[in-house]
Amino acid sequence: MKILTLNLHCFVEKNIKENQKQIVETIINEDIDIIFFQEVAQSEELEIIFNDIKKDNYGYIIKSLLEEKGYHYYYHYKIGNLSFNKYDEGLAILSKTKMFHMEHHFISKKVDYNSWTTRVIVSAKTIVNNRTLSLTSTHFGWSDGFEVFEDQVDSLLDNLNPKELNIIAGDFNVLAGSDEYDYFINQGYIDLFYNNEKKYFNTPTHYDDTDTITVSSRIDYIMCNQKLEVTNRKILFKDKKVSDHYGVLLEIAI
Repeated sequence: MKILTLNLHCFVEKNIKENQKQIVETIINEDIDIIFFQEVAQSEELEIIFNDIKKDNYGYIIKSLLEEKGYHYYYHYKIGNLSFNKYDEGLAILSKTKMFHMEHHFISKKVDYNSWTTRVIVSAKTIVNNRTLSLTSTHFGWSDGFEVFEDQVDSLLDNLNPKELNIIAGDFNVLAGSDEYDYFINQGYIDLFYNNEKKYFNTPTHYDDTDTITVSSRIDYIMCNQKLEVTNRKILFKDKKVSDHYGVLLEIAI
């Protein structure tokens, strides 16, 4: 099974339509089963069509383009907050296999559409090779004195069943090896891209400055609470960038 996580950077990048086509081609060519998206934008002024989705929803357009090419994916999306004063920003999951128990939860103390510090997660379950997987797309915020990274982690995990196979993927906004990273790992999770192979520990997933980190950095992760066999891993969209983040792709045995 192949899993991708990618922060789309809303509609900030140039050539959005070309970027969407490139993402679709990559999903098809790599035969990716599950995709976790963050910073999934849609125009704030448009009407909702269904389930928080508007007609220019970045992730839903990717789903639609896949459909046009004969590839069916299920889609789960939730708005979190207003971004760049003109976009709904949310999170999403695309899955080849049908999703059920689709939920969302706010993990920040502040829940205010007009505040960028508002943080939401989307979760769903799916069945792959007779195994039930619990999927969560996340985009953690930084500790700022009021919002605390570790509190957001606790809030996220409180909504999951530790007895299930939980895959949590997304933009964690913390460096590999940081205290915040270690806190997450100490909750019983495995960094699957690293997977105890030192050469992968600091592989950059973000090529530009963030608000707190001024060099290319590894801040996007795929975490799991059970040990899985990693059969392949790649960093995608390095040569032809579609975002300020690269895509993190894993192939795992399920």
